[in-house]
Amino acid sequence: MSSPAAGFESQANALLDKTDIIASTPHALVDLVNTFSPEENREAAGPSVISLLQKQLQAEASKGWALKCLPRPWKDVQEREPDEQKPFDVVTKVPFPPITVPNPVPNGARPLFPEVYLSVYADQEVDTVPPTSDISSSLLREALVDTINLLDFNRVATAKYLIDIDCYYTPGTFVKRATPFDRMRERAGEVPAWKPEDVAVDAVFSQLYQLPTPEHKLVYYHSLLTECCKIGPAAIAPSLGRAIRFLYNNLETMDLELSNRFLDWFAHHLSNFGFTWKWSEW
Repeated sequence: MSSPAAGFESQANALLDKTDIIASTPHALVDLVNTFSPEENREAAGPSVISLLQKQLQAEASKGWALKCLPRPWKDVQEREPDEQKPFDVVTKVPFPPITVPNPVPNGARPLFPEVYLSVYADQEVDTVPPTSDISSSLLREALVDTINLLDFNRVATAKYLIDIDCYYTPGTFVKRATPFDRMRERAGEVPAWKPEDVAVDAVFSQLYQLPTPEHKLVYYHSLLTECCKIGPAAIAPSLGRAIRFLYNNLETMDLELSNRFLDWFAHHLSNFGFTWKWSEW
């Protein structure tokens, strides 16, 4: 829907109608994989990723498929050179190879449990990451999570991509790197834009806190956050501090397994930085 192709709105709406019955029905096992107890901390308990995506796509369909965070370079070219021949019309097109879907489709490692959307910046007074009502939250999260889990063999390259996330989306999607949180308060009435480092840290914690088990060993996500701090300390450190405060303040309503993961990660993280922390604040 973000490509230059036109006339697919009815097909997209038909797909949404077909998926609605599945995506809108609460999953029977979602409470088992919730990060926080839904009875005690309903605000922090996230929705299932599938149901969230269904609502976001329906909202986007009503807006004419704006998909604001996705860049459209062909539009820029057309606006700059309206009288010239469109460069995208004369390029050599490469046929897309056929895709063979296995039958039956393998279930994968976690066939029973749904995935819950977790954000460690959920209770802030201003939004520094896209709210779950905005489809940008799913699009950005999916791209980051795929990169994190597929590039597990090179944490340095992955950390560099996380730091540079603002280079790959529509200009204006993100504020300037290392923008202070106080400046985000001042931007409250302006066009929404997100802190790139917050979006990146949020994605790593969503995998570190994945129930019942994460995609990779926990130490990979530990070391990824460490590398991010080394590459962009001025940007990542304040964001990580706010994430830690959120997790620490919600320990009582957090799943016990995740409380232990928080303790292990925090100890490991501090050991890499000489146990430097504002201990007097606590």
